[in-house]
Order: sequence, then structure tokens, then C-alpha cells
Amino acid sequence: MGETLDTLHLLDAKQLHPRYYAGSLIQQAISCHLLSDIDVTKIQSDLLVILAEQCEKWSHGESSSVPTEKAQDMMTSILFIISIRLKAYQSPEQAVKMLKSEKLKSLFESGLQIVRRKIVVARHLQKQIVDNLFDTPNVYYRSTIVDGINGFFKLYRPQFAAHEIHITADYPVLMGRPESDGIEFIEQYLRCIEAENDFCVQFCSQDIHHLLCGLTQDYRSVPMNLFEYVMLSVLGLVLLKRNPQKLNLSKKDVENLYCLFFDKADEEIAGYLEKAVISLSEYNLLPKSTNRYLAMTLYKFVSAISNAVKTKTLDKVFLVPVYPKQEMKISFNYGERMDDRKYQILVEKVLQANKSEEKIALILQEIHSLADLLDILSDTELYEEEFELLISMLPLSVFVFLLSQYSNDDFLDRESEQLLFQALSKRKQCLSSEEKQQVEQALGAIQKEDFV
Repeated sequence: MGETLDTLHLLDAKQLHPRYYAGSLIQQAISCHLLSDIDVTKIQSDLLVILAEQCEKWSHGESSSVPTEKAQDMMTSILFIISIRLKAYQSPEQAVKMLKSEKLKSLFESGLQIVRRKIVVARHLQKQIVDNLFDTPNVYYRSTIVDGINGFFKLYRPQFAAHEIHITADYPVLMGRPESDGIEFIEQYLRCIEAENDFCVQFCSQDIHHLLCGLTQDYRSVPMNLFEYVMLSVLGLVLLKRNPQKLNLSKKDVENLYCLFFDKADEEIAGYLEKAVISLSEYNLLPKSTNRYLAMTLYKFVSAISNAVKTKTLDKVFLVPVYPKQEMKISFNYGERMDDRKYQILVEKVLQANKSEEKIALILQEIHSLADLLDILSDTELYEEEFELLISMLPLSVFVFLLSQYSNDDFLDRESEQLLFQALSKRKQCLSSEEKQQVEQALGAIQKEDFV
């Protein structure tokens, strides 16, 4: 009995890696003598059995032998799925107990079921968000939440690659990029989007537009978090006992906020913000999802305000709306090309890939500049359906860029260019009226000399 009590809390949940949960759990359990050498040997043996079965399924029963890189990738996926199952137990100690008593294959299969349920939940959550999506000209917002997440679901293969994400998730949430993989990443990312979107949709989109123009009129083409400035404006107005609905802080208001926060410790600033959050309920401006989110992110506002007071840049935190007389211009940067050798290896991998999904996944994962994107679209022999799949998964900002480059087919001699133009035209035709308007506005704001 004494030994049980001594070992009951030896495992430190905080030290368990969220991305490599199973591995870190096993290491801790070994260190705490909760797993014997025999237990570890059995786990390793069971993992190899599962891997062999997965390899056979992947090759459609033809062989249990696969390339080393693919086998490693499958093992990562297996451990990810088992981690999902182990995380579902109430405590790390209970998870270790199940590792000792349950067959690892059973944990893998039940983990795979959890993954599939998470996919259903994530799809439903995305649909809810999209059905009530905050209207903004920022090209990263809709393209990530709609096109990017759709791209994930198209490419996600939980059976063999449950840990992969496939997308870049260009829109940055205030919470920060989730430290997780696969469907866990998407689920956590969407929860952040839900909290931010639920709050922002309560305000006039034009008011938010003018507010963000107070930071930069080029915010449409900048991957920046929008929720942060809307929430700060609301909290600032509440603290000044003004109606927060219009997001209309003045320069004088910012000066008053500076006086309020001047020489205040972080704890005092947090106290002010917490009171303002409570007051938001009086205005019915605090959805449950946002309230939970604020409990985890309020410290970011405290830090931003504290630093801004010290540097006398509070006007960059609490924005004063700007009403631009002219439409802004959108600029694109071609970016730096990857190393020639690295690029050649990537081209070879794409050309050798047997499945269209693999080709597209390689391009989306490895290409990080517009210059390289243009090159690889020219250098790889993609089929019509592959061009269409790739174009459908690109962020809206990149789609707009390509449209600007291939505005018509008058001088397209190469077959690959013609197929690319057709794929771009097809996606454009499938856009909603709102999306078409957004794209046309973006195209109108682009000037060729703005490409650098």
C-alpha cells in the first residue's frame, strides 16, 4: 500500500509533451520505475507488429515492406494515434496502467476511432464558423478558415498519416499556433477561430475595417490577428465608460488610457482588464466561447499594454479608426528562392510521386515563396485534375496573385500554363458572389510595379 501511495503522483503531467505524448509518457514511466524492462520490450514488439500490419494495408496486401522514410512516417502516425487514446485517460498514471494491461493494438484501434470522431466534430465546427464568418478584406482570414481547412480534410489520411497537417494555417490566432499535430491541431486551431469569430461578428464590419486601418491601411494583405485589436478597443471603451459597440476610440481616449495605465504593475493592469471583461456582459458582447478564450489570452493584452506604456506607443495597441479616402494598394513579394539543390530534389520528388494527393502535399509543404511556386508550376508535369486540386487548396491571397499573373490566355504557349489558367478560371467561377467581389477588389488594388 505504501509503495502505491509513493508512486501515485510520480508522473508530472506538465512534463508530458503534447505532440509526443506516448513517447514522453513511456520515458517518464521508465524513470519512475512504473514500467519494467519487460513492459518496454512488449511495447516495442507490439509497435513493430502494428507497423507491419499498417505497411501491408498501405501496400494493399502486396507487401509489408515499404521505404524507410514511409515506415518512419507510419510509426509517427501510430504513436500519434496511441497518444490520442492515452490522453483520454483521467491521469498519466492510469494511462501507464493501461499500457501495461491492454494490448497496444487495442489502444491503437480505439485511438483511431477517437481521431475519426474528432474529424466529424472539426468538420461541424468549421461549418458553424463559415456559416457565420466575420466579413473582412484581410485575405488570410477567409482563405485559411475556408480553403485551408478544406484542404486539410481533402488530404488528411488518419489511417496512415494521422499526425500530418498539410496546411500552413497562415492566419495567426491570438492564442498562438497550437503545439499539436494532425486533427488535434485543426481542432484546437478551430476552437481559437470560433472564439475570435464569435466576438468579431457582433460588430459592423466597416467599423472594424476603419479600426484596423488605424494600424495600417495594408492590413488586408498582412497575416495579422484581427481579434486582438477589436477586443482591445472594446475593453478600452468600457474602461472609459463609453459605449463599445462603435469601436470609436479617439486620440484623447488613448491619452486617458495612458494616464490610467501609467506606472501600473502588470497585476494592476490585469485587474482593470478583468473588471472590463465582467462589464462586457452588460452589453451582451461576450459569447461563452470568447469568455473561455479570454481566460487563456488576457495575459497577452496585459503584456501588450505594459510594454506600450513603457515605450509610449499605446496608440499602436488601442487604435484610433482611420477613414481612408482612397482604396489601398496590395503589394506582393516574390520572396527568396530556395537553394537550387533543394529545389531540384523537390521537383524530382513531385515528378516521382505516384498519387496526385502526394504531389500536391509536397508542393504545399515545401514551397514557401511566390517565386518558387511559379517555378514549380512550370517545372513539374501536373495533369489537369492536379492543377485543379492544387489551385483549390491555395490561400486566397496566393490565388489572387496567380490570377494577376494569368489574367488571360492570349500569350500562353505552354500546355502547363494553359492548364494552370483553366484551373484558375474554374476556381474563380465557383466562388460565391461575396468571394468574387473580394477577389475583384484585391485584383483592382494590385499594380504590377508593386511586385518586388
